[in-house]
Amino acid sequence: MNSAGSFGLGLGFGLTPTAVIQVTNLSSAVTSEQMRTLFSFLGEIEELRLYPPDNAPLAFSSKVCYVKFRDPSSVGVAQHLTNTVFIDRALIVVPCAEVMQPTRTVVMCNTTFDHRENTVLEKRPCLISFGS
Repeated sequence: MNSAGSFGLGLGFGLTPTAVIQVTNLSSAVTSEQMRTLFSFLGEIEELRLYPPDNAPLAFSSKVCYVKFRDPSSVGVAQHLTNTVFIDRALIVVPCAEVMQPTRTVVMCNTTFDHRENTVLEKRPCLISFGS
């Protein structure tokens, strides 16, 4: 239990614990079902998004996945999968802050990875929207 009175990973700066992780450096061959199977061992998954999606018409050199757990304490456990080789690449797992809006949840991750070019860049926010 953390100082905010809840379980999970505190992000500091007054942010509440998050239930979302960002997984980068994914093989272009990975599917949503494979990601769901891998992370479901760590906790119940509320939502999973893989970009680009399984049915994307174009080929990409890598993918990124966002997993929202029902219990924020699963985030800390999931981070232990960083550097685990999955298919042909070492996973990078980081927590993401959630910002609640009336009709959706926006996930903000601070990343140094350019998902389009598969290169490392300076830190910049990455926004992904969950919900309608």
